[in-house]
Amino acid sequence: MKKTGWIILSLLVGSVLLLSGCDGLGSPTTPTPIPQPVTVEGVVAEGNLVPTDSITLTFAVSGTVGEILVHEGENVGAGEAIARLKDTETYDAQILAANLAVLQAQQALDDLNEKADLIHAQAEVDLIRAQQARVEAEKAWDAVDTDEFREDLDDAKVDMNEAEDDLTEAQDDLKEYEDLDEDNLLRQSFEDAVEDAQQAYDEARWAYEELQNQYDLAQAQLTASQKALDNAQKTFDDTVDGPDPDALALAKDNLDQAKRQLAAANATLDYVELTAPFAGKIVRMDLVEGALTAPGELAAVLIDDSQWYVETNDLTEDEVVQVQIGQAVTVTFDALSGETFNGEVESISQYALEQYGDITYTVRIKLLENDDQLRWGMTAEVDFGD
Repeated sequence: MKKTGWIILSLLVGSVLLLSGCDGLGSPTTPTPIPQPVTVEGVVAEGNLVPTDSITLTFAVSGTVGEILVHEGENVGAGEAIARLKDTETYDAQILAANLAVLQAQQALDDLNEKADLIHAQAEVDLIRAQQARVEAEKAWDAVDTDEFREDLDDAKVDMNEAEDDLTEAQDDLKEYEDLDEDNLLRQSFEDAVEDAQQAYDEARWAYEELQNQYDLAQAQLTASQKALDNAQKTFDDTVDGPDPDALALAKDNLDQAKRQLAAANATLDYVELTAPFAGKIVRMDLVEGALTAPGELAAVLIDDSQWYVETNDLTEDEVVQVQIGQAVTVTFDALSGETFNGEVESISQYALEQYGDITYTVRIKLLENDDQLRWGMTAEVDFGD
């Protein structure tokens, strides 16, 4: 119960006892006195000094501490390395290789975009050549796709078949005389007839095949030239608005993949290098060069001491309603006797705590002055005024 309540209750009890005593003595009844207002004293609470931010740093992997770059009491910038484990050369090499891959992929993409006009111009040349090749193929086809050429081809085939029949007949005639001596004139004459028939057949077959090949070649070239023309037209159309879409997509995918590999390499290096997530001061350093460290094991404590605050959870529900955000307060520290600091209420917790049967709330006070003697955790007394 608050001091004001106790005072009022004491006055009431005293008044009742006074009246009862008067009745017992038979004295005349006196009016009950009206309690006089009691001035509420100012709210005073204890708290502790805290920085703007703080963090406990640990390595993500086990290893031997190779180098400590920032020592206890020294300031560090955001992203600055605080300590490293040994044997980081492999990780450094991976990062260099990943950076090179990114540069190469970026160069390939840039070249593709920069050479788009040249590629389109070359596609136009290829298209014209394909069109000309198609014209030549059509001419060659027109030369064989005639009634006259087909008649020649048919006649050549007939000549070949007749020559083949003559050869077969000559070979059959020779069979009747094959048992004669090799020097026999009759046998030799039939052998000569076979040779002549074979020569005539070969020449007829060559003539037919030449015409047939000419016809087949013209037809195949016409088909191939059309396919080449279609491909050249497609390439030309695809490069009208810039690089080939498939090549451009591939170049972008290669660049994205290279960047992901670089990010993975950097993330791996993060495991062996302890860096500051924000600018501040190292207030505790537990690492020792050459000693082992493990994940979760305290390496260092970093604080942002650019601004100091006092946090108190000593205000009860009756007291906290008398405090307002922005309210001016005075702060004194046990360790700094005789010095007083000005501050203002920055925040009041909406969440209640229960301590020893009392409901309390946390209040955060911003110090408006700084002092090199201030240290994290110092005990402070906050006077919220009358």
